[in-house]
Amino acid sequence: MGRRPFVRDQILDAAFDLMAKRGYEAVSTRDIATAAGVGPASMFKHFPTKEDLGRALYAAALKPVQEAFGALTGTPAEVAEAALTVLYRLYDERPRALALLVFPPHDFLPWEVDRANPDSPRCLLQARTGLDDDGEAILWGAMTGPLIDRYLRRRDGEMSPLAAAHAVRIRALVP
Repeated sequence: MGRRPFVRDQILDAAFDLMAKRGYEAVSTRDIATAAGVGPASMFKHFPTKEDLGRALYAAALKPVQEAFGALTGTPAEVAEAALTVLYRLYDERPRALALLVFPPHDFLPWEVDRANPDSPRCLLQARTGLDDDGEAILWGAMTGPLIDRYLRRRDGEMSPLAAAHAVRIRALVP
């Protein structure tokens, strides 16, 4: 008898919520199993280790971001503006997914955010803007800084309406 797909999804959904709220390191597999409504043994059938679960979670949560960043085209300034719009939309639609992107775990580095992965959002941004490592780091910080501040301070309101005004400021960082 195969594993039931909906149990795997329940586990991923519970892990997503808990890890985005409390951080990867602060959440135990027991916490996740309890939140998912499954037994620990069932959870380990789907994800043998917490790292396996974390990797599956990152792959699912960040796939839309990677796809959107992969489709960015135009001048470096246009790419930066479009990337900002993607990040702000993601924040509005799924702020916890954005938290996974900007606050990766310390126990392991998910491939989706690893700088060795040419398809990671930051590598795609750097390739499409032509910035060096420092320039990309400054650009990334400028784009995610307002999102991080809003997320950590739990301020209300959407970010998408602010994208155009923030893009004007960010354009100055791109040649």
